[in-house]
Amino acid sequence: MRLVLFLGLLPLLLLIHTSVNAQNSGTGIPPNESRTLNRPLPDVKLVDHTGRVFSLHELRGKPVIISPIYTHCQSACPIITDSLKSTIYKLGAPGKDFFVVSFTFDPQDETDDLKRFRIERNIYDDGWLTVKAYSKEDLFKLVDALDFRFMTVYETRDFIHPNLVAFTSSDLVLKKYVYGVVFKEEDLKRALRHAKGEVSISEYLRPYIFFISLIGIIV
Repeated sequence: MRLVLFLGLLPLLLLIHTSVNAQNSGTGIPPNESRTLNRPLPDVKLVDHTGRVFSLHELRGKPVIISPIYTHCQSACPIITDSLKSTIYKLGAPGKDFFVVSFTFDPQDETDDLKRFRIERNIYDDGWLTVKAYSKEDLFKLVDALDFRFMTVYETRDFIHPNLVAFTSSDLVLKKYVYGVVFKEEDLKRALRHAKGEVSISEYLRPYIFFISLIGIIV
């Protein structure tokens, strides 16, 4: 009887869990992780702040931390970037242990915008790339693979979007999202370990402990 009751409540509990993630991720719709995790990212063409064109898959060999931003953002994106800066160097050296990619999803951003963003945020590390898509086709291939959904506010050229960073394995398979604008070192460290395949069973099950404990109570 209790198990039947739990199964009946399960859709509601999952909805609550999803709503909490949505609140943590910002004003946009968070990714559907069942559609994206453990799937490879496409080999799109990117352009960095110097104008160099390269393919995403050239970064293979190290985990990649992707931070979707747009360069003239005056709210979440600078906070996300500054929070990454204050935390990421405690996990290792960009370019040596992993790559960080600040990726603008604004189709109107140009290389000069990328340069300005790097100067404003004091990014000078070669292992921290600031990039835009080479073409609109490349842009939408990548945001679709991340399930990163954004909406343009045409009056201000701002965007409504989820706040997150995404972690991939060394072969560019998407492994983890971390939501929010200010990040804890332990959360990023756990996500990086997940990207490297170093997560223990207990860490893997941590998001589901609430539901597992409920089963124990009800059964």
